[in-house]
Amino acid sequence: MGKFEQADKGTLFLDEIGDMNLDLQSKLLRVLENSSVTRVGGRTDIQLDVRIVCATHKDLSELVSENKFREDLLFRLNVFPIQVPTLKNG
Repeated sequence: MGKFEQADKGTLFLDEIGDMNLDLQSKLLRVLENSSVTRVGGRTDIQLDVRIVCATHKDLSELVSENKFREDLLFRLNVFPIQVPTLKNG
């Protein structure tokens, strides 16, 4: 059972989403659009109900303009953005 299946009916946290390569971004987008996954070597889709929470220290809009992050994936993920200010002093 993969991480998405384990998170079914719950929440999956994806850390440093800005570091994800474009191939993996495409796969994640497909999962978000279809609400299903197919196991490696599997033949059937597994329907999921998963809430996704992501974090990154990078500016995803800037990565989109540099063609390093998919705009359609950002649109899907950017439902309820929370900006946290830096914790450094001064």
